[in-house]
Amino acid sequence: MTKRKVLAFTLIAALLLPNTPILTNEAAAASSHKEKATVTATKLEELSINDLNQKAKATLNHVKEAIPDLKNYHITSIVKENVTTTSGPIERLEAILSSKPDGTTPDFGVVHVNASTGELISVDIQNGLPSSKEVLSDEEAIKKGKEHLKLLFGKQAEKYKFSQINSSTVQENKTQVLVIYTSPDHTINVTMDRAGKLKAVKKDIYPKAAGKNKKQKTFAQ
Repeated sequence: MTKRKVLAFTLIAALLLPNTPILTNEAAAASSHKEKATVTATKLEELSINDLNQKAKATLNHVKEAIPDLKNYHITSIVKENVTTTSGPIERLEAILSSKPDGTTPDFGVVHVNASTGELISVDIQNGLPSSKEVLSDEEAIKKGKEHLKLLFGKQAEKYKFSQINSSTVQENKTQVLVIYTSPDHTINVTMDRAGKLKAVKKDIYPKAAGKNKKQKTFAQ
């Protein structure tokens, strides 16, 4: 890895540790409807985009094109990992995309993809929560979350049915909302700011550890 890439990766890693409000609050909200997911990743190797199969490449390119915030980001790191899912072990790609590869405080995104099938597992966008006077109602947020799923997963999004919605206040009293949808074999969590801008999409496909149940706001379908 070049000195330039090492610097970018180090900066992003440093940001991931102490300053992850989106990840932290989503995890807290998701844990209230079921047990917490436990993810143990074993690093296999570092890759470049040219090392990926066509399905994985296509997924990464689709994510970059589908999400405006990521369109102009640069892929600064791709790591292949072994992870255990509820369906068994898989090789997962973790791609880190940065807005400023050589900057001191870059915005970034983390994309997880099944290395073999190209299946999109999760997207997490770490670029803060904007100040906005626009506030979606819960019903509008549920609809907007489904629109994000359709944009990323196409016809596959039809299998996801609304289950639960949460909101939390982070980053100087700015609000984000988590909408949870279910399919026959897993749930998927969609995190947005209160104006409906996408912050994260994560399939809940990892084994669970015992967690405490909390109250949830639910809506009849």
